[in-house]
Amino acid sequence: MACGTPAFALIASKTEWYHRPHAPRFVPPRGEARMAEGAKPEEPGQDGQKPNIKVTDRRHFTLDGERRAGVEEEPEPAVPPVASPNPGRAKRPEEETRFEHRPLDEPEGVDFTMLINAMAQPALLYLGEIPHPATGQPTLDLEGARIQIDMLDLLRVKCRGNMTPQEDNLLESVLHQLRMRYVARSKSAP
Repeated sequence: MACGTPAFALIASKTEWYHRPHAPRFVPPRGEARMAEGAKPEEPGQDGQKPNIKVTDRRHFTLDGERRAGVEEEPEPAVPPVASPNPGRAKRPEEETRFEHRPLDEPEGVDFTMLINAMAQPALLYLGEIPHPATGQPTLDLEGARIQIDMLDLLRVKCRGNMTPQEDNLLESVLHQLRMRYVARSKSAP
């Protein structure tokens, strides 16, 4: 607000501006650029003739569910049988819809438990459970700990069904321990 200007004067000037007549609406010019009432725009390249379109009903059944006259039964395409990897074992119906679990070769000297431990260690560092390697002092970073715990939980979700029971139990217990320590630290933090 400007010095010496009363508040009601500013409000009055704003209301005057609001009630002033504004610029007129744009009205297209009359003449060649404007189409005649009811006229349809012409597509470029059309010569004015309507193309002949033929619609054929290929449905096999009527609205009542009866087979239409003159419709032949089409034989279903034959699907070649897929050779199963274990010819002596018959598949159960629920196995047919699941993905095939094939053992993958793990790199030498590295396994899933090492990955879990490598991802849990920064969370412990951020929670102050282990000293910082550079300073030797425990540090508390709850946001960093939460992100590490969430990443471990994401790993659990994405790997569901692909872990051995031991790996699954290890990941669940590590997540539980980290969450409990996070809750305890967040309550004691200022």
